[in-house]
Amino acid sequence: MVGYVSSPAVVGGRAVAANPSRHLRRTRLHTAFAATDRQSITTVYAPAGAGKTELVADWIKAIGALSRSVFVDLAACATARWWQAPLRSPSWWPSWPVNVAELAQALHEGIPAQVGGRVIVVLDGTEAVAGTDFLPQVHQFAASEDRLHVVMLGRHAPPDRSPSRLAHSQINALRGRDLAFTAAETATLCVQRGLDLPAAVSRRLYAATEGWAAGLAVATAVLNGEPHEPEGVLQQLLRTGAGLSEYVMRDVLGRHPADLRQAVRDSSVVESVCPDLFAALTGRTDAADVLADLARDDMFATCLDDTSAWYRYHRLWRTALYTTLTEDDPAHTHRLHATAADWYTAHLQPAEGLRHALAAADRSSAIRIVQQHGEQIREATPQAAVTAATPGPWASLANDAPLAHAFAVHRGAGNDTAAPPSTVWHSMTAVRRKAAGPADLIQHSAQPIWHALRQGDYEAAQAALDSDGSATGRSPLQRSTMLRLHAVTARMTGRLRDAVRHADALGEDVRANGLVGSHDGGWARLILAEVAVQRGTPEAAVQHLDALAVQMWQSVPALVAAQQFQAALLCQQRHDYAAALDAVQRLIVDGDDALLVPQWAARVLRIELLVAIGRLYDAHRHWRADAAAVPASTAAITTAKLVLARQPQARIDQLLRPLLHDPRISLFHQVEHRLLMAHQATTTGDPQHATHLLRQAMVLADLEQLRHPFHANHHVLAPTLNHLPSTAITPPAGGPLSPSEISVMRHLAGHRTVHEIAAELHLSPNTVKTHVASIYRKLAVHTRRDAMHAALALDILPTGHIPPNPMPTGT
Repeated sequence: MVGYVSSPAVVGGRAVAANPSRHLRRTRLHTAFAATDRQSITTVYAPAGAGKTELVADWIKAIGALSRSVFVDLAACATARWWQAPLRSPSWWPSWPVNVAELAQALHEGIPAQVGGRVIVVLDGTEAVAGTDFLPQVHQFAASEDRLHVVMLGRHAPPDRSPSRLAHSQINALRGRDLAFTAAETATLCVQRGLDLPAAVSRRLYAATEGWAAGLAVATAVLNGEPHEPEGVLQQLLRTGAGLSEYVMRDVLGRHPADLRQAVRDSSVVESVCPDLFAALTGRTDAADVLADLARDDMFATCLDDTSAWYRYHRLWRTALYTTLTEDDPAHTHRLHATAADWYTAHLQPAEGLRHALAAADRSSAIRIVQQHGEQIREATPQAAVTAATPGPWASLANDAPLAHAFAVHRGAGNDTAAPPSTVWHSMTAVRRKAAGPADLIQHSAQPIWHALRQGDYEAAQAALDSDGSATGRSPLQRSTMLRLHAVTARMTGRLRDAVRHADALGEDVRANGLVGSHDGGWARLILAEVAVQRGTPEAAVQHLDALAVQMWQSVPALVAAQQFQAALLCQQRHDYAAALDAVQRLIVDGDDALLVPQWAARVLRIELLVAIGRLYDAHRHWRADAAAVPASTAAITTAKLVLARQPQARIDQLLRPLLHDPRISLFHQVEHRLLMAHQATTTGDPQHATHLLRQAMVLADLEQLRHPFHANHHVLAPTLNHLPSTAITPPAGGPLSPSEISVMRHLAGHRTVHEIAAELHLSPNTVKTHVASIYRKLAVHTRRDAMHAALALDILPTGHIPPNPMPTGT
């Protein structure tokens, strides 16, 4: 259900009003309201235009409670008596009480017995309440009658200074983020409103509005007026903020005094803000309190997390404020950008400082930042330029080599940029060498590592990272770059726990420094989404991809391509091969597959999808052209899939045998190798060996909760999995072994002592002894020999790990 925008938006000179009459019933919100059976109060606090009233009215209608519900418009109560009788109410609603006790008594005596179920009292417009005794009265009112349920709606909660509040378990609370449309709901709404938008445009619409209902109402109304130019219409909306500046200042920020509203507008030159930056831009000494109040119930700003001092403004609202700021006072806007440039540069974020210096038309500051930090800006991963504050080219650019180079660094930050003219290069190099310290030089290793990852050579990337040391003690950009490289490398090898750990650290680092919309913030989200895909949790993957779409806009092509690729993998898991193939084909045709990590991932997925839908000729044709660019282990597994698709009983031993004990292949390939071999064993009449291989695949997959290989290869593995005995996988009696315990287990199979194992694994002997004791406990054994036999029986280790010589029985 889409809320009404009180003032029309102006787009391209035309006034566009939202149409609130066409609702979309969102089951997830109705499910949330179902919890009212267990609470006596439901609160719904969300920004103007979030669809609060429509949501509640639709819910009441859906549950058939129209005859036992009443709406009270608090903003229209002239006497400020919140229990005033509404204009339209059931006959049993009392209109005469003057205090809570009398109202409770009147309802208790006046509600007809034939009114079944709970009576719902909706108090709309709580932002109009000024008195601090309101909430205690509501709590008392709700507790006075078992059949009552109170629903409070408003843009924010009313003031509450009562010493004791109602227990949290008695309140069912929804916030703005709960009411926001998801990306899938946005696509459904577009279809409902007759808009046949490409998936990419629908996702951009969601990202632009962040699912805000009124913003979607405006946007879909405009798009319906220009059905053949969705990209142009959307770009216009994003450049102007949909003409919502007056609406934001009056309806969203209307409860704040004029000077504070102006301060918020001044701070719109930055995408994210902390109290210190807000104070620098506005001169206010109460910045921390102001930001906390703006984030109250997510009314205007959102705190990046519970521990961060940084806040992000709603993108469409911020763009609208910034647009009017630049139109009304361009000189003041330049001064604000110059202040932001100085602040960011002083706080070790030179890429963001450069962007603001250019937006401020401050030539000397921009050149100085590039002279001092140009190499760091290029080689580290800077903040992505925000639509509303992106500087345009200057008329003097062609004749000003230093300024032209500053723009080149800004435009191509994080990528390979063209070298500046030689006359500029020598002077700038001298400045950089003079100012460079050890931390500045560390970024020389970033580009080779990234190149290795793009090629799929994670061994080289890991070796370079291991030799590079820790990411601590560096500037924010350098630290986040190294964390990103660690996270991507761990994900590629299948070390999903490590990938999540590095991605979480990366996200925390980005939020701590206010780098909202930065490349690295996007990579943190992407890696979490990729891990969720590999673990077979599509709901979590979709949540991360939706958040990525909102945070990153469309500013980083590599992340946009990665979003599309992960969406294709989700379709593959759901066995919607046609949709997955269509998405992958678009990536390849557009050339965006070259932006993926690794670059050949889309082409390998295309082969798998073609095989799944039986287009073997096309699969072989494409594979002949693509195989040369794919690493040997991936090529062997993909070729084996093609061979089995054409000849199910074909021998693939020669292709896959070299991978069996190769420690260099990723966990994904270790699992897929055993799955394919198990399939071959099934088709050749050896079910016992097939079960043995499946056990190994599942045990390996359980190390990182890996599930995607089983889903993605289901069309091949179905016969094998259907014949797998229910007792094929018997976990250890004491629980599964941890990755560290399995690593120790592999060394127990030899003649190594505890001290030798500790030295090889870089652990202390006491740690190894602890792992051994835990292994014995979980396997219910007492000797090393018995542990090895138990590991063989459970397929925790492949047979190849068991030495032929007798094993010592000691620990």
